[in-house]
Amino acid sequence: MINTLLIIMALTQAPIDSYNRGNECYKNGDFESAIESYEMTLTSVQHPDPYYNLGNAYFKQGKMGKAIVNFQRALFLAPRDQDINFNLTFARNYRIDKMRIAENPFSAILHRASHMLSMFESQLITTILFLIAMFLVSLYVITRRSLYGYMCIGGVVLCLYVGGIWIAWSNTLHAQHAVIIAPEINALSGPGLDYKEILVLHDGAEVRIRETRGDFALIQIPGGMGGWVPVTSLEEVF
Repeated sequence: MINTLLIIMALTQAPIDSYNRGNECYKNGDFESAIESYEMTLTSVQHPDPYYNLGNAYFKQGKMGKAIVNFQRALFLAPRDQDINFNLTFARNYRIDKMRIAENPFSAILHRASHMLSMFESQLITTILFLIAMFLVSLYVITRRSLYGYMCIGGVVLCLYVGGIWIAWSNTLHAQHAVIIAPEINALSGPGLDYKEILVLHDGAEVRIRETRGDFALIQIPGGMGGWVPVTSLEEVF
């Protein structure tokens, strides 16, 4: 029993130590060591703070792609965190490829509404609301009181809304979003270096992977354009 407790304490302490070491290195301007410590932390735990600090460390090194990737991972775990949202927006504005695509205001509002909760929060709340709704249905069937009927309808509506957030995050996870992490890369017309160059992308450009063939991936940028790039030139967010 004592040995088991010591093992649990050691496993808990290790990521805390590496995280604190990363913070100390970051404070001293040793961003490379800070990155190593934060990445070591993330091998043991998944928490928004190490991802956020890792993004900041990469930003200090001028690696916009790596910074944006980690800010997005932090945002996945803490979607309402204002600091993460601000730094992600700042990093996006700092990159060479601004990707200025006109965004429908309604779409922007819908996106915010469908990502107000984290995926874990939406899973938990959906489950709880579903159980409450089933309980209210039982009460209504037994008592035939309209109050329970109205409460049941309200619970179902809330359950559907929060369940929609869960689905939205699930779609995000499976959308194969990626970020260019090479300083500059030429997107080609086919999966090989002998194909024609179509467009040039720079560090931090956000894309979606449509297909992978060997060492090349077919990517698409906002607006529909795309091409084939080496898989080593990009990093998937999830």
